[in-house]
Amino acid sequence: MTATKTIVWVALVLLVQTPLLAYAHSHDTATSPGAAAAVAEPLQNGTAYYLANEGVLVKLGEVKVLFDAFFSNGYGNYSLVPESSVAALNAGTPPYDGIDALFISHAHGDHFSPEPTLAWLRAQPDTRLVGPKEAVQALLALVEDDDPISQRLTALELSPGDAPEKVTIADIDVEVVAIPHAGGKRMAEVRNLVFRVTLSNQLTVLHMGDAAPETRAFAAQQSHWDERTTHHAFPPYWFFEAPGGKRILTNHLRPNHSTGVHVPAAATGNGDEWRERLGGDLFTDPGDQRTLSTQ
Repeated sequence: MTATKTIVWVALVLLVQTPLLAYAHSHDTATSPGAAAAVAEPLQNGTAYYLANEGVLVKLGEVKVLFDAFFSNGYGNYSLVPESSVAALNAGTPPYDGIDALFISHAHGDHFSPEPTLAWLRAQPDTRLVGPKEAVQALLALVEDDDPISQRLTALELSPGDAPEKVTIADIDVEVVAIPHAGGKRMAEVRNLVFRVTLSNQLTVLHMGDAAPETRAFAAQQSHWDERTTHHAFPPYWFFEAPGGKRILTNHLRPNHSTGVHVPAAATGNGDEWRERLGGDLFTDPGDQRTLSTQ
């Protein structure tokens, strides 16, 4: 074979093999284990379980967090957690098993009571608690100085206008700011915390405690709200009543979905009527559930 014929033959072989090799390479990359791992897993939906007042369990897969779950005073106006739910919480009956964290918005009796909270924490040796300094101090007053439970308590001393504080608990990112408690000057000394909690880097929820619908307070934290999309917010129901509350939800917080909490006990059994009247979704009956979309 002459040199010229050899060159032509090699060129023809390369022309035929190159697209085949390119196809084989792209096919192997798309189906290889490494490529599959590089593709993000589909986002999951979570579930919110309503306990009463502002008590909510949020679950995403095996990651679970509680808000304002243990309290003993409805002040004659708000529902208490039903005894069956209290028993399930204390026994760790699903879905109340394996809870990673308990968050306390403020130390009022319709959101937090130290004795039942402490009893529950003792039965949950891996659960962390994050709350205002006042709630943590009330718990510490019930235990000895060397009680190991104190190592699981995180006390926050935030005031309105302070920079957000961040806490990481396993696969949970917690970002907290203080927003004034509703009620004006008579509640000015109450430390009310707003928790933005992200589970497994997929689902972000916002629990607002008894936040006042004060535009100035929320606008002062605008960079914080803008840092991350809130998939589902749990504002107190008066944010649906007050024009200022609606503007805050629409213009500042901008959650994808909202479900109001802290609804008076009179709404129990009358949820549809209350939702229609206030023009928004509400938790009204203990035991209610909502699917929490990550979209």
